[in-house]
Amino acid sequence: MNRFFGKETEVEKYSKLHVRLVYECAHKLKDVMFHFYSGNFEAMETEVEEITRYEHEADDIRRKMEVQFYQGAFLPFDREDRIVLAELVDAVADATESSAYAALLGKITFPAAEFEKDFIDLVEKSCQAASALKDCIDLLEKDLSASLDKAHEIEGIEEEGDKIERKIIRKLFTAYRSNKIDILTFVELKNITEKIGNIADRSEDASDRIPIIVAKRKG
Repeated sequence: MNRFFGKETEVEKYSKLHVRLVYECAHKLKDVMFHFYSGNFEAMETEVEEITRYEHEADDIRRKMEVQFYQGAFLPFDREDRIVLAELVDAVADATESSAYAALLGKITFPAAEFEKDFIDLVEKSCQAASALKDCIDLLEKDLSASLDKAHEIEGIEEEGDKIERKIIRKLFTAYRSNKIDILTFVELKNITEKIGNIADRSEDASDRIPIIVAKRKG
């Protein structure tokens, strides 16, 4: 019995470390985009490498978690959900890395006067979603009701992010049609916008697993 609970404690430690790395990964996007707005691609590349490091570290922790799950951590009814949750949390880091590389590789001149505030707001919403997801998972072993509340909070953050994303895309179409930006800038910025918005989407996907876990534990 001690061996079982020892494994459970270890995998809980990994779970918290995993979501913290994903949180750090998402928040590092703010630094990437700061340099993107001013066109400092050399500094930007350094920050993107940091995101890749966080993403790789999160991957390594997820694999260690999976080994613990396969060796018997958690009861069988909980194990599958925790494996799925870990994979969904990992997707948040993947989405962040994809956003960072999309911004870096295009090397476009960013129309800061028109779009900087909107992009700052969109990145902030994605970071808020990742922060709430971290809190949600940290609370899972402490307070099921509070964890569930955080999961519902993420839904609201994601909806707010969607509104900002649609606003940016609408403005991009307007700017392109009025010849304020060229076709390459339009395509690249639309792609970056959708990828940043995807971070909050993936956070919501992960949080959607929380009510299932809570219901099974309370049942």
